[in-house]
Amino acid sequence: MRVMYYTPIKLLILVVVLLAAGCSHTLSPTAHSAVDLPGGYKEFLRDPEAATGRSLMLAGFIVSHKVSRDGTVLTLRPYTMDKRGVPRSPVKGAGELLARSDRILNPAHFSSGHLVTLTATYAGREPRAVADQQFGRPLFKIGEIHWWPKEPHYPYGYRYPYRIY
Repeated sequence: MRVMYYTPIKLLILVVVLLAAGCSHTLSPTAHSAVDLPGGYKEFLRDPEAATGRSLMLAGFIVSHKVSRDGTVLTLRPYTMDKRGVPRSPVKGAGELLARSDRILNPAHFSSGHLVTLTATYAGREPRAVADQQFGRPLFKIGEIHWWPKEPHYPYGYRYPYRIY
């Protein structure tokens, strides 16, 4: 009789644990709690100078990947993200940003065309001169980073396998 009583309770506990694991964030709780600007890139754009030295969570599309002795620099196009940190759509009119890591990131994973979610600290602007005019892209120092694999492309209207040709 005791076996019948404990089995449903164990099953219920297992289901609750599995459901709770499905709702977790993509980055670690330590990285998530270190974020100072919870509004992400949109909040950063309101007042970039006030964000110097502060940490925020970013999502982006990798435009380029450069490796040097000092580490890796990723050029990102910022994306909006959902509450779990999954990149959703590009931020309109945001331009590009630079994310620098002290370690060398795997070029196979962090090549152009992939999406990433990361925590980063704003370090200022990267100075750049174009046509005698100074401007710069925002420069961030990467804390923790999560790589998203490319989604497979399914062309529209692919044939149903059981169709008579």
